[in-house]
Amino acid sequence: MTKLVCFYNNGDFDTRSFTIMGLSAKPNENAVGFFGTGFKYAIATLLRYSAKVKMTIRNPHAHEDDYYTVYTFSTKPDHFREQEYDFVHCCVEDASNEYEPRFIELPFTTHLGANWQLWQAYRELFTNARDEGGGVMAVTNTFIKPADICVYVEHEDFNVIHSNHDKYFINDIPTLATSSDMRCCARIEHSDNVVYYRGMYTGTKLEKETYFTYDYTSKQKLTEDRTLADTWSIRNDISEIWVHDLSYDMLVENLPYISKSHYYESHLNDYSYNISDDFKRACKYLIDTHVPIPYWAMKLYTNTLPFNKQIDRYKLDAYQKTLLDRAMRVMKHLDMIVDKKMVHPCVSLPDEVLGLYRDGCIYISKGAFDKGFTTLLGTLYEEWLHHTTKCEDMTREMQNKLVDRIATLMDRIYTVDKGF
Repeated sequence: MTKLVCFYNNGDFDTRSFTIMGLSAKPNENAVGFFGTGFKYAIATLLRYSAKVKMTIRNPHAHEDDYYTVYTFSTKPDHFREQEYDFVHCCVEDASNEYEPRFIELPFTTHLGANWQLWQAYRELFTNARDEGGGVMAVTNTFIKPADICVYVEHEDFNVIHSNHDKYFINDIPTLATSSDMRCCARIEHSDNVVYYRGMYTGTKLEKETYFTYDYTSKQKLTEDRTLADTWSIRNDISEIWVHDLSYDMLVENLPYISKSHYYESHLNDYSYNISDDFKRACKYLIDTHVPIPYWAMKLYTNTLPFNKQIDRYKLDAYQKTLLDRAMRVMKHLDMIVDKKMVHPCVSLPDEVLGLYRDGCIYISKGAFDKGFTTLLGTLYEEWLHHTTKCEDMTREMQNKLVDRIATLMDRIYTVDKGF
């Protein structure tokens, strides 16, 4: 027996919803649709795929409950500027046969929504019904009328899409964590790694397999085919879920899994202003127990530590010790005393700088030693200036201090050479 997919809802119906573009008046403030084009797109798409489409509307002014007006959609080929199009027509019939059927040529062809696929038509019809408080069901014929307004679609592939309804709409899936913009759920199998919007499959696919499934709950801009208009924020929004909203137990359990590079979450943003205490505790526990975590998580956690705990200390060899001692003697000779306890050699520094002064310590990277004595001396001198003058990098004050010091040294050399 042939199955039909029936989309239904109660309420009044205005035929202008499929005869005029740009009309949208959804009663639900959380409604997905707002363009006023989706129902027309859905009809055009279904007819392009040779589906049979029929709609029944109960007459609210009739005395009998089964008094319906039936709208049957079809196509008729015609030409426009020497090109053939399938124009969409609608046959309007009174169920009581009191009036003769009448035919309406609708103001669009099956070329409307030319890139839409069947699943998009299904998504549109269901969101329309859901926004009006209705739903969808499989029926055997159009005499089964679960509500005032019913749209029936007959197509074998459309039935398959309906059988996969839980792929396209995930409102009933339990939430694992929620941010101000989205929620994350256990991964939906066969979700194609899309990001959902208010439980609806958008078709906006991420480039890698996702470990969780993500669903925007806040209002987002959509394109006319219901994909997300702003894709640049997705990575940041997913990052915020992980660093701010997942619980300690969830992080301890799942951070090790997303360290595998084939997951989208293995390369989230390594910057955030909203790192939760649970995230810090989970990272510390996993690091202390030698369990792998993604690099971005490691970097975020490390940046929350005091600076002297963020760097990898570096043990100097005999030659490097000699270079450092010589640099300190040169500076002492010029009345610039450096306390050796202040100097901390390290493997590397942020942004690949050679030296850094922070919290009363002078950090010198291995790269400064590798570049030779002159670079090491210059690096040590610059950080000593930061320590003694409290000047910041790339400031006019720092520039003046450097110029004054150079001038002083030039004058000293001149004085020595002339014997003054």
